[in-house]
Amino acid sequence: MLDLPVLYLIAKTAAVTASYLAESRAKTDVVASIISVLSFCCIFVFELLLERLFKRQTLIYISVIFSLIACFLIGIEFLMPLATVLLMHLIDLTVSGKMYYRVLAVVICLLLLIYPPGMDGIILTALLILTVILVRAVLKKLNEYIHKNEMLKEEIMRLENKISDLKNMMKNIKTAVSLEERNRIAARIHDEIGHGISGSIILLEAAMLQMKNGQDKALGSIEKAVKNLRESVDEIRTALKEERTDRYLIDIHDISAILDDFKVKYNISTRLMTSGDLSNIGPQIWVCIHDNLKECLTNVLKHSNATEFVLNIQVFNKIIKVEYKDNGKTGKSFEKHLGLEAIEERTANAKGRCFITKDENGFCVTNIFYY
Repeated sequence: MLDLPVLYLIAKTAAVTASYLAESRAKTDVVASIISVLSFCCIFVFELLLERLFKRQTLIYISVIFSLIACFLIGIEFLMPLATVLLMHLIDLTVSGKMYYRVLAVVICLLLLIYPPGMDGIILTALLILTVILVRAVLKKLNEYIHKNEMLKEEIMRLENKISDLKNMMKNIKTAVSLEERNRIAARIHDEIGHGISGSIILLEAAMLQMKNGQDKALGSIEKAVKNLRESVDEIRTALKEERTDRYLIDIHDISAILDDFKVKYNISTRLMTSGDLSNIGPQIWVCIHDNLKECLTNVLKHSNATEFVLNIQVFNKIIKVEYKDNGKTGKSFEKHLGLEAIEERTANAKGRCFITKDENGFCVTNIFYY
């Protein structure tokens, strides 16, 4: 993958090669030029190995400075492109941020003023500077995006672990609440109902013994036992009535769970709105609402471009209004297929009426029931 060390390796190799190619037109000593180019390339590769293997900045400083000294000794006039790239590398190692461009501009201007090259050298140097700056900026931006992506992955993993922990905690809480509720009901049965039944058993046993001595005493014990048993049965009925959850609470909980699950899975906002006495909604209507809701949510995924879904249940005097509405804006007129036809049929079976509308505000299915 291309990064800053590889970028400077390519730039310095291109600079020294171009410089010696231009010089070879004026000189005939091609062997010396080739040896010089290969020597510089070996130094540049050595720098890259230092960066990759040891991460030792000190050695890289020494190598870059040694190359700069070699440029001045061999001839800065025709090695100006290489010297410029070496200075860019050196400044990049020592200065970061916006100061890099300011220091680079000052150093390059001073170098060109002190050692002005020819027109070919100026053009080649300018091209190298622009190329390195452009690619360097792209690499910096790419590294920022890679770093942000890694941070987001870590955050996603952290959130997934947190969600998993929350699910386990909810499961444990649910188990603990269930066990606590069972213990509470068992204690109530033992304390309130068990004592009455135990007393009745004792009275019946006493009546059996009293049967030998006199029926009047036995009859009195039996009557007390019957009375205690009746009271115990009444207490059982009262306890069951108090402990039993209202049907509409179970149904509305299921509806809310479906909406919450849809929101988490598909990242589409969902809302449940209710008004009136929900206990007036019968089991058949709850089943219809439940099934129609699933069908409407499926249509939102398949046909709508919605970001929000609202289920509004309103209970009036003798009338129940259920509205399934999303804010999808597809710009196309809807056609009744199997899903919408199933909603209409299901509503009719529950002795209700179904109205389907679509406008600029989204898609809406309205059910009207009578009770």
